Amino acid sequence: MATALKNPNSGHRKRLRERFLRAGLEGLQDYEAIELVLTFAIPRHDVKPLAKQLLEHYGSLEKLLDATPAELLDQHGLGEAAVTLLALHKQLCTKYLEQKARDVDVLDNTTKIVNFLRMKLGGGKKETFMVLFLNAQNHLLCFDVIPGTVDRATVYAREVLEKAINTKATAVILAHNHPTGICEPSPADIKLTNTIRQVLQPVGILLHDHIIVAPSCYFSFASRRML
Repeated sequence: MATALKNPNSGHRKRLRERFLRAGLEGLQDYEAIELVLTFAIPRHDVKPLAKQLLEHYGSLEKLLDATPAELLDQHGLGEAAVTLLALHKQLCTKYLEQKARDVDVLDNTTKIVNFLRMKLGGGKKETFMVLFLNAQNHLLCFDVIPGTVDRATVYAREVLEKAINTKATAVILAHNHPTGICEPSPADIKLTNTIRQVLQPVGILLHDHIIVAPSCYFSFASRRML
């Protein structure tokens, strides 16, 4: 009777899992973290070379997780299962940070909201605009994501006002990313911020902040006293 072939990589994979369970990501190098993820999708091959290749191509774990599923499928020959796992990790992290932001006064916990925004928008290759709608306790009620082009997002102040009224929001925070990696606001960013503030003000809805994010920086209009 034929016996199943033993996976020659099983001992290495077991040791990777044990190291992670003992020390978390602090116990692994970045390529080993990617390798560990890939072991669950590619069961019988040595995935260490692939993990190193992906990290070398993208330059960092952050940029790898920002890659689209289409890029990973088309450019690197990853299977659907591996691409799904990588995308799932990124989106689970984003959902986790979103839910953490819902449970706090975001004005007293700027780090939590910035972490969420950077995970949601910071690595995008096109400019994307978000509006966060807050209740009277400054807890996050919901948010809208408005896709843009590579260098600008078209946002309509009236739509922001209508959504704020419909959700019974008492305040909003504006946010968008700068794909260039430079977080300083443009004249158009400043103009848009003032326009939305003027539209919200007559009905008593506050504009708390406008936050610009990139992978390695952020800019807050409120902290610079530009509101």
